[in-house]
Amino acid sequence: MKFPKILHLTLKKSWFDLMISGEKTTEFRKPSDWIKQRLVDKEYEVVRFVNGYGSNKPFFVAKYLGYEVAKKDEEIPFKKETVVIKKGDYKIFLGKIIEKGNL
Repeated sequence: MKFPKILHLTLKKSWFDLMISGEKTTEFRKPSDWIKQRLVDKEYEVVRFVNGYGSNKPFFVAKYLGYEVAKKDEEIPFKKETVVIKKGDYKIFLGKIIEKGNL
């Protein structure tokens, strides 16, 4: 599938697995110039997540629902991991997974 406005992000395997299972529907990123340049004043249709590097890496594409900057510190528990969010971190909201590959 071709999408004209794609945000490309890489995930560690444990987070990739949680997201592709549908348990985790928000991606969290620490504030940096890199992520700020990709989110602020940008519009996307989808986010393409990959696990690892190389031509045959697992991936999925999810609907992009926007982002916000965390207003407070919090912890979000999942079955096997807990996400620790600090005030100022970026929260990237995701909708339905549209495509999967190389799983």
